[in-house]
Amino acid sequence: MSGHVPDPIERFFDPLSYAMVPLIDGLARHTLPRLGAFEQTRRINGVPIHYYLIPCRHAAPLPALFIHGMGDNAVTWSLVAPLVARRHDVFMIDLPGYGLSGLPPGKKAATITDMTEIVSAFLDDVIARPALLVGNSMGGWIAVRVAEQRPELVRGIVLMNAGGALLEGHRSWDPFIELLSPADAHQSRQVARMVFGALPPPLRALSARGMTNLFARPVVREFINATDEPDFLSPDELHQLPTPTAILWGERDRFLPPGSLDYFCTHLPSPQVRILKRCGHLPQRERPLATARFIEQFAQQIALSTPQTVSVAERAACVR
Repeated sequence: MSGHVPDPIERFFDPLSYAMVPLIDGLARHTLPRLGAFEQTRRINGVPIHYYLIPCRHAAPLPALFIHGMGDNAVTWSLVAPLVARRHDVFMIDLPGYGLSGLPPGKKAATITDMTEIVSAFLDDVIARPALLVGNSMGGWIAVRVAEQRPELVRGIVLMNAGGALLEGHRSWDPFIELLSPADAHQSRQVARMVFGALPPPLRALSARGMTNLFARPVVREFINATDEPDFLSPDELHQLPTPTAILWGERDRFLPPGSLDYFCTHLPSPQVRILKRCGHLPQRERPLATARFIEQFAQQIALSTPQTVSVAERAACVR
């Protein structure tokens, strides 16, 4: 234990903070159908994968696939996806082991390779045409891997506080792992401060235990333990990425290892970059309007630069 003596505020908020994050996610799952989302499950590479689809009401030549980060799930996009769906078919996937998706048979966690293969197969089997990938944290890491390995499936990627920068490899995560093991109320509030950039202290306190519990689950710990240096994104891999790339970054992110933003800005070929003030690791939760506008602008640029004609049959396949 840290030896920290809890103050009255900590003692008041700590019991409540276990329930706040699950409650918010539960409300989001309940609300998404009212916002036009269809909830579906598809077996991909032998794994039941849960996802949401919000079809655009108009012709939408460029679909968007939203990929969440480590410890998170598809409903993290519930404030952004309906806005983007005004012009694009939107898919929000629960990665294997997260949300309502299953795990690969016999595994306690999916590796980066597992998740890359499943997202690629999802693009092939469900979306059935090249898409814009929007990835937060680990989701950005996966988006780069998919674009690298299956560029024909990807029209562009938006990296939002993306993970996977090589930096010092696995050692880059050591300070975060130490903070979680074991995690008392004070440490949990530190994690919340690392993740959120603009939440007032009372709201951070209310989310602290729930946030820590997300990262303390076996699916996260096993993923971290199984990740090795070759899994991270090297400078050469980023430099050779064949896909148009944009970076949207919360300025106050303390969750990722220092230097992550500079790493992507330096090694990606001519990325578009926007830094969000008063925002942390989760722009989709803290700055949803600015996030949606950035995604829409980047998607429009891609659509104008590489126009495609979408047939009725292709659109039917997209929303089946």
